[in-house]
Order: sequence, then structure tokens, then C-alpha cells
Amino acid sequence: MSELALGSVVLIGDLNWRKGPVRHAIAAFLFGRRDRFDHLGMRCTVAWWRNQPYLVRFREVARD
Repeated sequence: MSELALGSVVLIGDLNWRKGPVRHAIAAFLFGRRDRFDHLGMRCTVAWWRNQPYLVRFREVARD
């Protein structure tokens, strides 16, 4: 997946998590399919619920 596509998933996932229905965010957190990837030095975990992404975790990648 390209960096542009990953960035879009992160932005839409964050919007869904913050502004979407709370019931859907909880269902995504508990039962959603997870995708984990690194994007621009950040480790992202996105949970998918009903074909919608929800950004569950977003943290900096440790550099050696």
C-alpha cells in the first residue's frame, strides 16, 4: 500500500474514532480486524469494523 493510501487510512480512522458512533468504535476495538503498519516514523494500529477504519493506537517507533 502506498504512503498516500496509508495516510488516508490513518486520517479517516482517527476521524471515525473521534467523531463516529461510540458503539461502532467500541465494536471495532473489541472485535475488529487489526492492521498494524509503520507510517512516517509512527506505528499505527487500525481496527476495521464494517469496512470502516478506526485508529486504535498511534505511537512513535523507537529509533536505534
